[in-house]
Amino acid sequence: MKTMKSWMFAAILFCGTSMSAQAQEYYQTKDEVAISIGGGTNSQLFDAFSQLFGVMGEALVTGIMTGGHYVGTTSYDNEKYIPALSAEYFHHVSPMVSIGGIVAFNGYSSDMYCNWQTSDYVSTKEKIGSAKKYNITVMPAMKFDWLRKKNFGIYSKIGLGATYMYEKEVQENDPSGKDIDDKVVHSKGKWMANFQASLLGIEAGSEKIRGFAELGAGEQGIILAGLRYKF
Repeated sequence: MKTMKSWMFAAILFCGTSMSAQAQEYYQTKDEVAISIGGGTNSQLFDAFSQLFGVMGEALVTGIMTGGHYVGTTSYDNEKYIPALSAEYFHHVSPMVSIGGIVAFNGYSSDMYCNWQTSDYVSTKEKIGSAKKYNITVMPAMKFDWLRKKNFGIYSKIGLGATYMYEKEVQENDPSGKDIDDKVVHSKGKWMANFQASLLGIEAGSEKIRGFAELGAGEQGIILAGLRYKF
């Protein structure tokens, strides 16, 4: 009986020592920084279901139009997108939970057209300028490491913050295609509450440098990938 108790005590001591050593091994990096690129952000989806640029209707004035009249539609074409670029920092407050923040940026530009009608009711489309839009987001965030091994990890991440949406339109020609003496510039900015919820994140690599991919929704994108440095 005494021998059995001794063996049980030794086994418990061994397990406790092993778990402690494992925790120390995998918890020796407490801070991490990362950069990523993603697509399908909240702001991009928001613009897909709304008018892309809202200020051009005010910029076109009937007094500058020659050879016809404005029929009330402005269109945008030849879009060029800047994907979601993000930087983030996290500090582990426990082996599983870390807190930090995310900064994200995306944008796009477009040619701007006026759809108008001549005096004999022939519809035409003339390029009159360009438009740009940029979205900058700052979010406090938390990261949950469900599996944290030396060369591999599985995690989730959530952030909640705000996005500053800035748009600018420059009218360079009138609807007849003629250059105007002074460019008409309209710009505006607004704030929008925003978030990032990465339900599944997978990272792999060395103990300190890893590649990762995430799947979720938010201002970093529906899917994103990048590099992480732990220290």
